[in-house]
Amino acid sequence: MSNRIGPLFPLRLRNLPAARLLSGAVLAATLPLAMAACAGPRPTEEMPSSAEQGGAAEPIAPGEPHPMPAPRTCNADAAKAALVGKTADAATVERARTQAGGHTVRVLKPGQAITKEYMDGRVNVHVDENNVIVDVGCG
Repeated sequence: MSNRIGPLFPLRLRNLPAARLLSGAVLAATLPLAMAACAGPRPTEEMPSSAEQGGAAEPIAPGEPHPMPAPRTCNADAAKAALVGKTADAATVERARTQAGGHTVRVLKPGQAITKEYMDGRVNVHVDENNVIVDVGCG
């Protein structure tokens, strides 16, 4: 019986009822979690409909792809015309974001390592060594 408790407890504690009770409690607590992890997805008829969730979206036929959300757009031309040549302080960088219609903004310095993924709605403010804006773009 003491082998069942195994290496969780030192030899002198393996025969105590508390050790057996604790190992049983650990097993009882982890077994439902393991069973839930193996469960498959719920059938469609058990899932709440969009009307039950409060959404007013049109129903999508089974097998039809879900429509993509409208992408955020960024148009840097207005910000570029107004801000090139200005110092890139916090207010100017925020103005570049709002004028371009972006949701995020980042300042890119010469030689700085940057990520290359394209994100529509992100405004890139390029500055020179003196922190003067030289270009404004999207992505």
